[in-house]
Amino acid sequence: MRRQLWTTVSLALSILTALSLTSAQNQLDSRNDLLENGHQQRPFMPRLRTGQSPQTVKNNAGGYARFDGEKVLRVQVSTYGQLERLTALVEENNLDLWSPLRIGAVDVRVPASLLDRFGLQSSLDYSVMIPNLQDLIPDQPPSSSLGLGQTQEWNFLNNTFWENYHDLATINKFMETLSSKYPKLVKRVSIGKTHEGREIFGLSIHGYKRKKKRSRKSEFWNEDMEEEVGEEEVEEDDDDDDNEDDENLEEFVEETVDDMADGLLAWIKHNFGLEPTFPKKGKKPSRPKKNPKAIVIHAGLHAREWIGPAVVTYLAKELTRGYKRNKKITRLVNRFEFVLVPLLNADGYVYTWEQNRMWRKNRQPTSIEKCPGIDPNRNWGYQWTSGGVYDNPCNEGYQGPEAFASHEAKMMADYIQKRKNVVSYIDFHAYSQLWLTPFGVDCDKVPKDDEDITEAAMGAAKALHTVHGKRFAVGSVCNLVLKATGGSIDWTYAVGKVKYSYEVQLRDTGRYGFLLPESEILPSSEETFAAILYLANFIRVREKQWG
Repeated sequence: MRRQLWTTVSLALSILTALSLTSAQNQLDSRNDLLENGHQQRPFMPRLRTGQSPQTVKNNAGGYARFDGEKVLRVQVSTYGQLERLTALVEENNLDLWSPLRIGAVDVRVPASLLDRFGLQSSLDYSVMIPNLQDLIPDQPPSSSLGLGQTQEWNFLNNTFWENYHDLATINKFMETLSSKYPKLVKRVSIGKTHEGREIFGLSIHGYKRKKKRSRKSEFWNEDMEEEVGEEEVEEDDDDDDNEDDENLEEFVEETVDDMADGLLAWIKHNFGLEPTFPKKGKKPSRPKKNPKAIVIHAGLHAREWIGPAVVTYLAKELTRGYKRNKKITRLVNRFEFVLVPLLNADGYVYTWEQNRMWRKNRQPTSIEKCPGIDPNRNWGYQWTSGGVYDNPCNEGYQGPEAFASHEAKMMADYIQKRKNVVSYIDFHAYSQLWLTPFGVDCDKVPKDDEDITEAAMGAAKALHTVHGKRFAVGSVCNLVLKATGGSIDWTYAVGKVKYSYEVQLRDTGRYGFLLPESEILPSSEETFAAILYLANFIRVREKQWG
């Protein structure tokens, strides 16, 4: 069996080399013919990207919060004395921190009434990141992003959905439509309910055993053939254990040939500037796993970080559309169950659409009636402690009265513990372009699996960079952001036993902050998808003992 497979490898490589060189020569001849006939190659024309233009409305009749004259400042903190002064200023005036208090750069939103006072009291160097916050915010609450009736026309073949941000109703309708259009592949799951009674939905995406359809035209079969023929349907064998060693060896050989072919294509492209292609093979896809490990991905713990839910819906679309069309995606969807929850903090997110675009927390009551809300990412139950600036219910980072007081943190932790087979957890946020690893609670505390965790993160950041050139720093929460308790990935790693636990801070690095323009949704989604594919494949290869 093995000798036959290696013989197949040698023959396949010979054929692939001949086909690629022939394709390259054909493209070169075609290009030369065009040049000889006076035609010029058309350069790549990038799509213009512009910032979102705010609506101009004279009256704030809807009661939407305004931020006229407010600035976002980047304060440079170089000593602990400066940090203490800034901390006191934040606590005294209940300022909105856009990045944590730390040594280094700290972004903070300052109302117009405090600007002069801020400069006198802080004695700190700072620059203005956003000169007038209101310029980036609509004057009235945004309307529903898409008429729900139009969702029936979604075909998921293009990316128009990711040209805009969407409200909660539209995001939920997106999940309902995707699961109904691909019922074998996509299931809608419920994670729990928020304080205000909104049910939190996610999508479970995992490969399915499909029926082989025999055709007189060929012994092989693929998706195109299934659509053409209507002969007898034959169920695939349900015994995944039969000939397991042979199947694993076949998969290894297929992957080896694929990798060598990809390398040959890259060499031809680099040396000749051409992109030859190999003919598609009609072959049996890898089998879906009966009890797959889960990769749990979510966004929206912080209400104002709209880019996160947009990216997660794109990941769901790409995994679904790529299944049975892209061999790498098919292999990963067959191996893992991807659980994608676009929006955990639904109450807060709705509030950002209806009342206050800059709201961060959930909407649970606190000990101070006029200051509702708990920060769901300061409330997870691993070594949670109270005290400091985040102990004030009126602060945007309020960590709650006790661990897991936040409905959102509790429901996701319960879901992970109930599953017991989650291998990776990714919590998307904005902003700063960081790929963060445990721990946040202690800068000297290092995960026992740190080598694998960091290697996978570095590779994911590199894969992300190759798409649009954006660089993401990799490191622990404590060393790159701040020392703090109650973070999600500390709990998922230490208590939930999820080895590959990450918090990812998406675009940008501060020019727009939480108000990332809609023109940035698609490129941010594309680069993130490349990173997730790399991460999933890394786990598949590294953790062979999981089967």
